Amino acid sequence: MWRFESTHQQAESIFLDPLIEQIEVDAHLSRHAEALLQAATAQEPLIAQSLRTPQDVRYHAEGPFLRDHLRIMLMFLFALAEEKIHLIDIEEFRRLKGYEGEIQELEDLIKENIAFFQVFILCHDVAKWPSITFSAEPGSKGEALGFHTPRSHHFDEMAHERLAKLGEYLALYEQFSVREFRGSPKETQAQFYFVYGIQVHYPQHARKIHAPVFEDLLSRYCMAHRLPGRDRDLLEDLISHHMEINRDFTQVRPKRIRRYVHLASKRGYDADDFVDLAQACLLLDQVVGSKRLGPHGYWHETSALINFFQSEHDYAPHVRVEKEAMRLAQEKKRQNRIFRDVGLDGVSLMDVLRMDPGPEFGRMLRRIQSAVLGQGEMPKFGKEISVEIQNRAEAFYKKMFETGE
Repeated sequence: MWRFESTHQQAESIFLDPLIEQIEVDAHLSRHAEALLQAATAQEPLIAQSLRTPQDVRYHAEGPFLRDHLRIMLMFLFALAEEKIHLIDIEEFRRLKGYEGEIQELEDLIKENIAFFQVFILCHDVAKWPSITFSAEPGSKGEALGFHTPRSHHFDEMAHERLAKLGEYLALYEQFSVREFRGSPKETQAQFYFVYGIQVHYPQHARKIHAPVFEDLLSRYCMAHRLPGRDRDLLEDLISHHMEINRDFTQVRPKRIRRYVHLASKRGYDADDFVDLAQACLLLDQVVGSKRLGPHGYWHETSALINFFQSEHDYAPHVRVEKEAMRLAQEKKRQNRIFRDVGLDGVSLMDVLRMDPGPEFGRMLRRIQSAVLGQGEMPKFGKEISVEIQNRAEAFYKKMFETGE
């Protein structure tokens, strides 16, 4: 997807980290997200189970359990939907010069497909629970307690052993949070890691969406959200590959775009649409939903998404030129249609101005339409004509706004 301009009136920019902090304390967004999570818990035992999956503070410092990861993703999604935030106002994206239209289109895509991304959020990590394994730093308390599990635990036939170790972890964490340390969930998560040094892993969890039990769950959610079968297939592929997408764009790698173009072609999707959706999933999952913890504190990493944007452009730069020409042509057609609808086309304005066809009228028409589009000064007319043109211009703006222009 390529657009060269943003339709949002830019506000003062804000870095992503303080923006996320603002979202986290928004009571309305929190209630909205919690209501959805509670409904999911009541309706689907698999979801209820998955929300208790422990998180590794090195990559998911937003909270100790998967519920915290999903909650901030949902809150950000709802903040976008309610236009409390705009992507182009995030300083890390504002600095990405030449990609303003791309960023605006990403926001538009998400807002136009809220139900789609709700399902992605709820289902993308549902297989972490049965996939979980642990390791521990050498010499740590976690290692002494047996949390450095062998690689053989990664295999499906060792599911019983994995779940037993998971039970031990949950009991240890509960004991720590009740008896040894009292703080916020984020503080407790960090302190637990510093004390025990236990690391959490979920080998191949993304690919397990293809297991029948999780395929059925995804189908039920798509049906509940009234998503068509095509969206259900897209979601399964996006969930299956969401970890690869992050790894592929730790750097600018144009050749990695070919992987997703090929996948889209093989599955019968539009390649541009699939790449757009993959970028949206990356934004929600890895950029927004994955808080990192380091010596300098908490932060969110935007580089993978920025690298994805740049890789897409470098993969086929001529496509950007072609798409911009097509976009401009479509934009012109939309404008002309709305000009006709509100009476700012040539035929209508000849009657208002009481002019005959000809070069003089043609110049006047272009001046009026350019002025309405903010590209010049409106010609001077008598009061009656000026009021009439102003009324039609306001109708034009209203119609453009209503159609998302």
